[in-house]
Amino acid sequence: MSSKIRIKFYRRTDVKMTLWYILTFFLSVLAIGGFLYVRMKHQLIKEVDRFLLDETKELSEVLTQQSKGVEGLKNFEIKEVARTYYPIYFRVLDSNGISLYVSKGFKEMEYGVNEKVISNARDGKDTRESIHSPGRRRPFRIISSPFHVEGRLVYIIQTGTHLHFVRKSLSNFKYNIMASLPIVILLGGLGGWILARKSLSPIGYITSKAQSITSRNLGDRLTPRGTDDELDGLIRTINGMISRLGEAFNRMAEFTADASHELKTPICALKGEAEVLLSKERHVEEYKEGLAHFIVQFEHMNRMINDLILLSKFDSSQAGLKVVPLRLDLLVKDICNLFKILTDQKDINLIIEPLPEIMVMGDKVLLQQLFTNLIDNAIKYTQKGSIRITVEKNNGNALVKIKDTGIGISKEEQKNIFKRFYRVDKSRSKETGGVGLGLSIAEWIAHAHQGRIEVDSELNKGSTFTVYLRL
Repeated sequence: MSSKIRIKFYRRTDVKMTLWYILTFFLSVLAIGGFLYVRMKHQLIKEVDRFLLDETKELSEVLTQQSKGVEGLKNFEIKEVARTYYPIYFRVLDSNGISLYVSKGFKEMEYGVNEKVISNARDGKDTRESIHSPGRRRPFRIISSPFHVEGRLVYIIQTGTHLHFVRKSLSNFKYNIMASLPIVILLGGLGGWILARKSLSPIGYITSKAQSITSRNLGDRLTPRGTDDELDGLIRTINGMISRLGEAFNRMAEFTADASHELKTPICALKGEAEVLLSKERHVEEYKEGLAHFIVQFEHMNRMINDLILLSKFDSSQAGLKVVPLRLDLLVKDICNLFKILTDQKDINLIIEPLPEIMVMGDKVLLQQLFTNLIDNAIKYTQKGSIRITVEKNNGNALVKIKDTGIGISKEEQKNIFKRFYRVDKSRSKETGGVGLGLSIAEWIAHAHQGRIEVDSELNKGSTFTVYLRL
């Protein structure tokens, strides 16, 4: 296996998961085995201690029988040394730690008198020790117990035995644990590989299906498995992303078609007019009139192109907001003052309600454009009557209402008015110079400020646009 193939193999998720399973199984067996080893050792030592305490009790009964004396201790030694597995070695000390009787096996342990043993015995406590005799591999367990008569310490009885079988049992247990490790690792690796392959098999389907989806078949979707797990959540997320991409492609196609149509119409008209002007000799006044009309059309096209550039920046998230604290009431009032002359010319009553002081965080230039577009629309589609502007606070929002008495919008068309290049009355829009981008720009600016625009309108009765901005 070459180095590149080996590196690629180890980068596979199923291989990584299998290796993690093996490592987890290995560490788990070691941890459990270590815990059981310690518990087993503790339990075996506890059993040996219980056994030694029983022998100490028997030895104390021998010492209480004064008639037997040393002869009784010798008989006890002969009986206990003959044990096959746990022979008993013992020593009897007086209250000062002087040996009164020492069995043969106890001498071989070469265990001296310990001051701690004497101190504990005087306090009425047992002393339990595990020792290694010099020159011997075999460990020993010794319990030193006080023997009282009428509340007075008379003897200290020390009983002990070797721990050979304890050590052997622990060694066998450790060997069995180590012998089982390869089997556990093999089973863990095999199970981990099967589980990893089974868990990751849907990833292969998701990958192949996602690769097959292009701009030509954005209507295709991945099929969820119905398990409602993380992979189903991933499939739903990818489907949602494809839906958003499809909508973006559709909007782009519509935008391109509408933009080309809107630009093509005035260009063709300008070309036709230019051809008519050049078809024969004309007076200077006719040329001036034609050029003046060209300038008007150029202004219209320039405004449209600027709006298109702005919308393209919005779509590509390049229109960064310069958010600063600003007085919303003063902003709206200044914009209304700019339109005062125009409303007076059209004999429209522009009413500005008393505006409370309201501070918001926003981009001043973009908010000016938002309210300019809405007020400009209200003026264009109001032939007579009034336009009323109000600013207020409501449930943590700043509300700006622009209410006119114009031609109104039908219920069916209200859901479309924020679409790009959509115009309720195309013939009238041509008269007013609109191309159907103002409300789209206004809506985007509101959304960029975490707000929204709502419309309430009725045909021939007027419209009310309400802008919600967060305080």
